[in-house]
Amino acid sequence: MTHQTVQGLLDYWNELRGSRPAPKRSEIEPRDLKRVLPHVFILERNDRWTYRFRLAGTGLCNVYGMEFRRHNMAALWQGESQQEILTLLNDVTGSGTIGLVEYTAETTDNRQLSLEMVLLPLAQDNGAITRVVGAIVALDEFPWVGEHMLVRQWVDRIQRLDPEELPAAPPVISAARKVVQAIPPRPAPNPSLGTRRQTHTAERPYLRLVRDASLQIDKTK
Repeated sequence: MTHQTVQGLLDYWNELRGSRPAPKRSEIEPRDLKRVLPHVFILERNDRWTYRFRLAGTGLCNVYGMEFRRHNMAALWQGESQQEILTLLNDVTGSGTIGLVEYTAETTDNRQLSLEMVLLPLAQDNGAITRVVGAIVALDEFPWVGEHMLVRQWVDRIQRLDPEELPAAPPVISAARKVVQAIPPRPAPNPSLGTRRQTHTAERPYLRLVRDASLQIDKTK
């Protein structure tokens, strides 16, 4: 693992789950993930061939030069790499495995980009693991990133980690919430300033809701 964004999401997920196999989707607080949120996505398992994007960070969409609406994660890969990713996703949802993927993506004009991805299980209220939270980050900083669509990608390396063997990390959640709590409250309105109503626009998380997907996947393997 080489990128701090991947490590940041993993540390947050591990602290959130405690002694459980996986945290609940409802427990994730975007405010705690402010720094990594543009690279975060959430997948929903439909069957063993289909993991639909439910949320996708704007930074992720920008790197790929595309929206992830109506996309199945598995359809981003081809051939042997597609089967490797599907097997990994099924391990994440089936046994709570943590997946780390190093891979290469390519544009239509054969420019190549190295990326890193983490896949982490999320549980429903009944404990069933049907969703995956992850992050994708580019390891290269080429000026053309985001201007050329990534159309092909293949796996370079996959690692599977046992959550119970993760090393202890500094608290992430408590530190993030302490920062929020330290922000002083806004002063009460001063009547002498008139009665004009002041409005404040809340900062929106950098996640986009995406719709269902129906893509061609090789189901013969």
